Amino acid sequence: MKFTSNHPLILASQSPRRKELLGLLGIPFDIVPSDIPEPDPSSFPSAVDYVRACAEQKAGDIAKNDPDALVIGSDTVVVLQEEVLLKPTDKPQAAEYLRKLSGNAHEVITAVSIRQGDQELTFHERVLVRFYELPESWIAAYIETEDPYDKAGAYGIQTVSGLFVEAIEGDYNAVVGLPVAELLQQLTRLGYVKLEGAPDYAK
Repeated sequence: MKFTSNHPLILASQSPRRKELLGLLGIPFDIVPSDIPEPDPSSFPSAVDYVRACAEQKAGDIAKNDPDALVIGSDTVVVLQEEVLLKPTDKPQAAEYLRKLSGNAHEVITAVSIRQGDQELTFHERVLVRFYELPESWIAAYIETEDPYDKAGAYGIQTVSGLFVEAIEGDYNAVVGLPVAELLQQLTRLGYVKLEGAPDYAK
């Protein structure tokens, strides 16, 4: 099962996890990450507004240089009691995040922005994630690895820290970083993508 697009496809992210998930469509794509600094979460009224703005910023930055391309921008945040947990900058912050998440439920919000020329569509997925109680020794051992420091909330559900997760409600791939099933639905609805060998693109 393979999909095709009538536009060159660009992923505006260097995340290996998003690269792997977008690759499920079977459409060749280029990776052109945006280097614009992300805004301050505190300047937005909600975490959803923030993460959508980040996705739109990434897609818009790349799309302006290639108006024919179909550009996908995405961003993910972890939210605990309205506090946005970004990527930790050091071991103490990673440990702090994990202690906060331990034994609690939190939200993972992933936003996706689709840009082609002056056309733009942004959507987001919210997933509820619950952690087991984490022994302090587990936290101490985990923050000594390289795993926490490129991930919002200091963990990745698809890595060893997925062992901290008791349950999720929602799209697993949205927690990983790209709700690729919903993305495919949006792309086919907009007529940008079709199943290879299927009739002409939807209008």
